[in-house]
Amino acid sequence: MRRMVWVAVGAVGGVVVYRRAQALLADARERGLVVSAQQAGVSAMSALATARQLAAAATEQRPASRTPGSAAGKALRTGSGDATMQGDE
Repeated sequence: MRRMVWVAVGAVGGVVVYRRAQALLADARERGLVVSAQQAGVSAMSALATARQLAAAATEQRPASRTPGSAAGKALRTGSGDATMQGDE
């Protein structure tokens, strides 16, 4: 379900960026500033690519550790937690 939400957010974002880029390009053609409109479109596409990467990173599932709490248990067994607390004083 979460993946569907992020796909929808990405699709909506892509449509919005595309329409804004098209509007900027149309305005630039009227003003004769095609180059700056194309640069704005490239910037918008770059921002969209970054947003997609962030959304993909947010939806990635991290593999669970084999034994929950194993790192804490190891620290307690070796007593390393006490040594670090004594060194901080």
